[in-house]
Amino acid sequence: MNTLLKRLLTGLISLILLTVAAIFVATLVVDPNKFKPDIKSAAASAGIKLGIEGDMVWQLFPLGISIDKVNLALSDQSMAGSADQLSISLNLSTIFALLNQSSQFPISQLSISNGLVLYALPNSLPLQFSQIDLSIDNLNSAGQKFPISLKLVAPQSIKISLKSKIGLKMSDQALTDISVADLQLKVNQLTINGYFEASDNLSKIQGQINTETFDLIQQLKLAKRFIPDLLVPQMADANALKNITFDSFFDIETNGYSNIQTAVSIDEQLIDIDVDIDQSEYKLQTVVSGKRLNLDAFKTKAQGSSNNSMLFAPLAIPMAVWHGQSQLELNFMAIDIGKTSLKNVYANLFGNQNKFKLTSFNGEIFDGFLNASASLNLQNREPSFSLSTSLRNIDLNNLSDSLDNISLGGRLNIDTDIQGTGYTFESIIESIKGDGNLSITSPAYKGFNLEQTFCNAAALFGGKPIPKTIWSDHTELDDFNGKLQFKNGRLLLNDYKTKLASIDIYGNGEINLSSQRYSINTTALATQSTSSPNGCNINPMIVKREIPFRCKGALGSNIKCKPDNNLIQTLLLPPIL
Repeated sequence: MNTLLKRLLTGLISLILLTVAAIFVATLVVDPNKFKPDIKSAAASAGIKLGIEGDMVWQLFPLGISIDKVNLALSDQSMAGSADQLSISLNLSTIFALLNQSSQFPISQLSISNGLVLYALPNSLPLQFSQIDLSIDNLNSAGQKFPISLKLVAPQSIKISLKSKIGLKMSDQALTDISVADLQLKVNQLTINGYFEASDNLSKIQGQINTETFDLIQQLKLAKRFIPDLLVPQMADANALKNITFDSFFDIETNGYSNIQTAVSIDEQLIDIDVDIDQSEYKLQTVVSGKRLNLDAFKTKAQGSSNNSMLFAPLAIPMAVWHGQSQLELNFMAIDIGKTSLKNVYANLFGNQNKFKLTSFNGEIFDGFLNASASLNLQNREPSFSLSTSLRNIDLNNLSDSLDNISLGGRLNIDTDIQGTGYTFESIIESIKGDGNLSITSPAYKGFNLEQTFCNAAALFGGKPIPKTIWSDHTELDDFNGKLQFKNGRLLLNDYKTKLASIDIYGNGEINLSSQRYSINTTALATQSTSSPNGCNINPMIVKREIPFRCKGALGSNIKCKPDNNLIQTLLLPPIL
């Protein structure tokens, strides 16, 4: 038995040595350049116009061939290319494949030096990929990982490089499994690292992808070269969105359940995004959470009016990439905008067939509570929406701290229900309609004394100057109640009522939502002969007689009021005998 084994091994080694010797002799004797016509003819039969301008040279270790100055073009003119040098190495099985006239040519190594590819898009100029350097070693379809290195310059001078180790498995000439390890992909300044595996006919995918720090604005500008309509925001803070990273783990089944967990850092603010996908039920659930998110740095510069559907884009994102039902949950400990902080934020948004419903949006703000619900319909040519909001027990002192030139006091309660349509800010504002209620417990306003204004008006109407009095610099009123109405781009305040000591105050007003200017019509009615115990005496002629005031200005500025000029003239006219 041992003698037989020795003979078999001796024969096998002799065969291998003989084969290697034959190959060596063939490379010395056979000039590969004489096969150029046959190679071009074979390529032509496959729909490829092949040109070989340089020499073809045998490579021994590993066995293969090197071709200088090669170019090709597909017969349908969809793609053309060239390379300074193309090297292909074959394994021993290739020799037997050639002997059997097989159409398959196993390749163990492939390299391309200084390649160029032109790819023609329909009805467009061709895309050019240049300076292509490709290197693949130990190429196989048995699942063994082989290294690959690629460098090229894409259109718009975008530099791309790829390094990785890839494993491929094939069955019946179809790719069934792929594994990618030590992935490093660079697109200009963006670097992506990670790994992934796809199995079961590529239906199951698992892996991790992360990025090194990159500038999002710069990447959007890069994408805009290919997508001219892409909106690149101009940030108010020059350093905003320039320090972005993400790290994503994914476990995907194309026909089943998938989970994607992503940690995003936006200018050192951490956000967790957890996505669950159920393909069998066509459901997508996304949970976005974090501790504290400051939105100040993300304010965009004012760019004027534009017909821009991006106003609704944040709500439309789930349906833009999903064909079934979607749900988005939002959880943050705090969201800060300027001096305003919304705490314990929770939101729940549902989407289906381009219809969205915000079932809940809750948070604590200015020591009070905010509750809101909304719906958005993108099925029609013009988007439509509805919004219901409720603010409870809002501390106006805290609210004033977040505003400039305004100092308020009291506790605010407000409820509104509105509807609207449109794409642009202007069209939406003009379309809004709805109503609501407003109440303020123990309202106060610092920087303006309404009683002083009334006493000055009373002295004017009564013809007597008021005594010198040291007035406080604020106004304290009884509880304030009024009705709200949204109409034609205006917020109307109707039938409001309050009281200042012995003076009843009521009236109506409006705010232009576009210009942010207000106009308030106020009527003061003195019910007694003194405005208050420490106030002024009121001429009996105007006691229980309405005195009108007009207040106008811009939101954020001090309130300025004066008596109505027309009615002043009427009150000052002498009585007719």
